[in-house]
Amino acid sequence: MLSQPSVTYTYYMRDASVFWAECDDSINLHDYEDNTICINGVDATSMFLACRNALCSKRSVFAELKTKDHTIASAKEMIAALQKYVDKNDTITEDDCC
Repeated sequence: MLSQPSVTYTYYMRDASVFWAECDDSINLHDYEDNTICINGVDATSMFLACRNALCSKRSVFAELKTKDHTIASAKEMIAALQKYVDKNDTITEDDCC
């Protein structure tokens, strides 16, 4: 169960890029002016679930995403990475999940 945060910060960063760093379990945001926000304490499981929520929620990123050649190439790259992970780790049968 999530508890209410004691502090909330809101920032605006134009054209920010985001990456997750394994070395310190952090999400890092950078903009074109070299501003940076680093949020530590985000482990691999939390990052994975954030990606899942962005792609699979009722209001996913797809409604806002601009379809371009590099976007499709990135989607294919994500599909391949997910398929490789599933192929390596899948022990769930249809009876377990459906």
